[in-house]
Amino acid sequence: MVRGLYTSANGALVAQANVDVIANNLANVNTSGFKRTLMQVESAPKTDLYRNQTDPGTAPSARIPGIATHVLMGTLGSGSHVYDTPAIFDQGPIQQTGNALDIALSGPGFFAVRNAANQVRYTRDGSFLRNAQNQLVTNNGDSVIGANGGAIVLPTTGAVNVDKTGNITSGGAPVGSLAVFEFQNTTNLRPEGANNFIDAGAVPQLATATTVMQGAQEKSNSDVVRSMVDLITNERWFDANEKSIQTQDDTTGIAVSTLGKTGQ
Repeated sequence: MVRGLYTSANGALVAQANVDVIANNLANVNTSGFKRTLMQVESAPKTDLYRNQTDPGTAPSARIPGIATHVLMGTLGSGSHVYDTPAIFDQGPIQQTGNALDIALSGPGFFAVRNAANQVRYTRDGSFLRNAQNQLVTNNGDSVIGANGGAIVLPTTGAVNVDKTGNITSGGAPVGSLAVFEFQNTTNLRPEGANNFIDAGAVPQLATATTVMQGAQEKSNSDVVRSMVDLITNERWFDANEKSIQTQDDTTGIAVSTLGKTGQ
């Protein structure tokens, strides 16, 4: 009976974890370039189940002759647990803003940025700003990396134009070029927070199938309706496991109480 309690408890924990994932997707439905995450579940490790008993025979210093046996009865599952929570890199809808420093990507590419710790990260959020040093930066202050590996410094005056390949000009003069990368294995492109992703073996390469779009933003690819349905489903999943725990606990209590009366 206790084994069933653990199985149901694992199911409730998985449901609660999925509610947290869905809630995060909903909270970022208006975040530019946000990529929703999906929780993957797998079976928890199985446990070998043995029968221990004394069979007829002889055993040293035993009141009743017998030989202890240890027989494998089979395996016992213990429910499920969270396997992974990867990001889903489906293209989000493109919204025109008219802001020259809003840049969207159509295709699988990512902008490269450098954070305050001088670490390279990747993002789809192209709602860029100009900082006090006239550098192109993200909303959280990360420096946007140019094709030469350095920061992109914008002119103090004049309109900024960005073409479909990421080349930046002002008044016809070249300013720089955006570093846009695509990845061979996006499974190893892991969310880090602040709308950034870290390369954990995703193998970045210069983009060839991505179009740069100035004056636009890519919206979140979270689906509000789907997330709400998933939220209700997981709440019911949690409730079912909770009721299972309660039922097994009540049954155990009845069994203990009945055994106590029988022994009187």
